[in-house]
Amino acid sequence: MFMMKSKQQGFTLLELLVVITLLAVLAVGALVAYEDVGDNAEAAAAANANVTLDSAIRTYRAVEKVYPNQWDVLATTTGSAISTLPSAASGIFGALSLADATVYAGVSNALLAAGIDELQYMTAVLQPGINPNRAHNESVNPDATERDVDTQADVPFISIVPSGGAGGACQVGATGVSLASAFSRTLTASDANTIQNKFNDSMEADECHLVVALGFGSDAAASTTSSKVAISQAPTYTRVNSVNPATDYARYIGLFQVAGSNDAGTATEGFLDKARLVAVITPDGRVIDDAIAAAQ
Repeated sequence: MFMMKSKQQGFTLLELLVVITLLAVLAVGALVAYEDVGDNAEAAAAANANVTLDSAIRTYRAVEKVYPNQWDVLATTTGSAISTLPSAASGIFGALSLADATVYAGVSNALLAAGIDELQYMTAVLQPGINPNRAHNESVNPDATERDVDTQADVPFISIVPSGGAGGACQVGATGVSLASAFSRTLTASDANTIQNKFNDSMEADECHLVVALGFGSDAAASTTSSKVAISQAPTYTRVNSVNPATDYARYIGLFQVAGSNDAGTATEGFLDKARLVAVITPDGRVIDDAIAAAQ
């Protein structure tokens, strides 16, 4: 009797390579999809925090008739950018000298009338081991200080969103004090005032406006504690490809207009009686709409 042997056939090398390639493609696709989910979740959280903080600040203003106090200045007392400023922000924000008495009076009076009578400064390079988001708090950072807005010597510089206007070189009224320099660049006539116009359409690209940029840090949140509409904490903006809270200042930035013009030109026309909040943006310069779009 003859036994029939079953014919056994394994996978060929080519078939194995095809299967391995398909598995690799599927694995990469899964990783990419997972990464996108993480990015979208991060962007959604940032957009939600932006909307929530903007609403909370405006609600506080409506109830208390003033804005929260003790905001963070993005410039040092010598006019340089704080050492923790994200690189993406160096061309968006700048410093304005308040040495001119007219400029100081206009800015300080507008801030004081809006309830902002103290500002938080970093006066030196951040020392190792100090959280960048807490570096403006003098109880955490020995090189930080709280300054009174009603004392000119206390506030030599303040951080702003530069303004170019029709000529690319705006000044504060007739003082000759320039609004056209950011921390890392000087505005030209070609890009004029598009930075401010991006943040608020009411500030036209050919007009000159003085917009103070202040970070809503932990001390600003703490200043609302006794209110019925207290803001429990200052949210952190986390976007590791542009702002890393481990190394960068990652608080949201309030933009306050203190002087402006209704006409095209190269100078502001006058100071406002009260500073007005025109936008709350991320530390890398995203408005609410941009943050929401990034989450989609």
